[in-house]
Amino acid sequence: MKKLFIILGFLTAIVAVILAVTPLSNLSVIPISVAFICGLIVLLISKKKKAKTKTIQYIFLLVIISLSLTIYKNVIQTTKVGNTEGLEERDKENLEDSREVLRDVEFDEDF
Repeated sequence: MKKLFIILGFLTAIVAVILAVTPLSNLSVIPISVAFICGLIVLLISKKKKAKTKTIQYIFLLVIISLSLTIYKNVIQTTKVGNTEGLEERDKENLEDSREVLRDVEFDEDF
């Protein structure tokens, strides 16, 4: 049981580090949380059996690295806005078209 959680913790921690480096850093939160939970489970099992906790330290180290990279990318990364001149021209054209349509509309005086 302990080996299963150690392997699962390492795999998800490595996946979290890989995702934290890529542009998909927002998706690394899921493997980070899974690796952290697996690390806690292995820690509890090791405390009951009074075994060494060296592997748990590596899992938590990878979790901390991936979490810090994810937070860094989300705080520092700025979204770049492209050329908005085309959008502004399209808005002006739509406004003029709307005005022309409203001028052509005939309203009934019965209301």
